[in-house]
Amino acid sequence: MIEVRSPPSRYRAILAALAVGITPLAVHAVDPPARPVQQLRVYQLFDATSGAFHDRFRDHARRIMARHGFDIVAMWETRTERGPEFVYLLNWPDEATMRRAWRAFLADDEWIRIKQESASEHGPMVGDIEERVLRPTDYSPALR
Repeated sequence: MIEVRSPPSRYRAILAALAVGITPLAVHAVDPPARPVQQLRVYQLFDATSGAFHDRFRDHARRIMARHGFDIVAMWETRTERGPEFVYLLNWPDEATMRRAWRAFLADDEWIRIKQESASEHGPMVGDIEERVLRPTDYSPALR
């Protein structure tokens, strides 16, 4: 036979609190505050359609992105051995906001229509897409 002993009186209140879901001694984990991030995007373009891509990005994508909270810092064109590339940098208040904005942009009816129309007129305009989410280090000058 197993003998069950009552806990010492100093632990009874704690055990009673735990039984009803109160954690008086627990240290609650708090999510760290959301930190701003930047996002670097690199699009592989094709020589034959790079002009049409730039027209679409300049005339449509930027406007629709702005509607969804995109903050485009700068845009560049570069060339590698594979051909032309379009590179741009975005500011975001945090990663969660970035992910929500991208979902909204990609589901935007106007963007879907424009992308379909331009693809049917010009063919493929973008090959591989690379994305880098840039999180500042705690010693980054960007945090000043």
